[in-house]
Amino acid sequence: MKEIKLSQPIMAHGNELHVLELKEPTVKDIKKLGFPFDSSMIGEPKKVADYIVALGNVTPSSVEQLTPYDFLMITAEIMMFFAPKETGAIPTAEEQVTAD
Repeated sequence: MKEIKLSQPIMAHGNELHVLELKEPTVKDIKKLGFPFDSSMIGEPKKVADYIVALGNVTPSSVEQLTPYDFLMITAEIMMFFAPKETGAIPTAEEQVTAD
C-alpha cells in the first residue's frame, strides 16, 4: 500500500481526503485496465485516472478534483508499481534451471 499526501484535499465518499492510499495492482487489474503507460513508458492520463479509481477506492469525480501536481505525483507512484524491485540479484532462467 502506498500513501500519497495530497497538496490539496479532495472529497471522496463524503469525506475530505488529505492522503490517498493506493493498493498494489494485480494481474486482474492489468487485464481489466491495461497498462497505464504507452510503449515509450509515458503515463496515459485516462488510464492513470482509471488506476487511481481502482487502486485508491475513489470515484472518477474525486480523481477530477486532484491538482495537476498531485495527479503527476500519483502517476509516478503508479508507474513505480511496474518498475523492477531491487531485492538483490534475480537469477537468470538458466541459473534457475541449473539450481534444480
